[in-house]
Amino acid sequence: MVKRILLLIFLWTCFTPTSATPRVEDKAGNSREKDSLSFVNAQWITTSYHKGGIKLRQAAFSDSSLFNSNQFISVLEISSSFRFDIVADTVLVHTSDFVDYAGALAGINGSFFVWFAPWKSDNYLRIDGKELAPNQTTKEGLRSFRQSGCLGVSPKGRLLIFKVPDHVLPTQDNDLWEKNTASEDLLSSGPVLRMKGKDEPVLHHSFNTTRHPRSAVGIRKGGKVLLVVADGRHKEAAGVSMAELQHIMRWLKAWDAINLDGGGSSTLCVRKTTRDSVEIVNHPSDNKLFDTKGERRVANALVVK
Repeated sequence: MVKRILLLIFLWTCFTPTSATPRVEDKAGNSREKDSLSFVNAQWITTSYHKGGIKLRQAAFSDSSLFNSNQFISVLEISSSFRFDIVADTVLVHTSDFVDYAGALAGINGSFFVWFAPWKSDNYLRIDGKELAPNQTTKEGLRSFRQSGCLGVSPKGRLLIFKVPDHVLPTQDNDLWEKNTASEDLLSSGPVLRMKGKDEPVLHHSFNTTRHPRSAVGIRKGGKVLLVVADGRHKEAAGVSMAELQHIMRWLKAWDAINLDGGGSSTLCVRKTTRDSVEIVNHPSDNKLFDTKGERRVANALVVK
């Protein structure tokens, strides 16, 4: 009888569910769900421009309420009725000046830059059908994961996001993929965050895992465009990792999304009319102050007309 009772206790111990400490992935899942709710239910301040065709939404996440950190997120939601342009110069220019010189209504900083390259662009650049700069590749002739996708603009000004095929990434293709991609304007960037409604794999690299100010562009399935900046390098805004930026783009319902240059380059701006001054709406970090005065000069930008 005693043996039978001991056997029953043993079997009950082996097969009865336990409320032990959750697995690591359960904790991560719970954290992401908490962050998602915090993001969606935040007190977003909305400012409308151009009869509601452009909407600026901003939220401050204090008390470590997003990703266990303070954050400040700015989003420009832009109707598909607006035109887009990629603009560049042979010298570095403030993003706000790019918007002004182009006679545009809004804009965001573009892709990565280096001092020695044509048009100061680290990445492939084409404007109005003319190739201006190649991808700056490794010594082995390979492209970086920051050249894994492209922003494109059609002849009618429609914004597009392309992903470099996986089989091309490890090859010495010498920009052949970009050259064969039909688009009036084309600017290489990366990593690609979302494609056709699904998250893309994010490479485990210090550039991606460290929190920085970040800029990204997303396109919703219906055609609405999202220009997004997460501020960083301040106590009010820690910045985000690439995985965290990917979460943000998913929560914003981006069907396709791509990362742009970030850090001190991250700048988002808008204005009421082309006669008005361009307003910087995020907190560029180059002056190390949490204000709108720390804008960095960049090689190119995406503007809205």
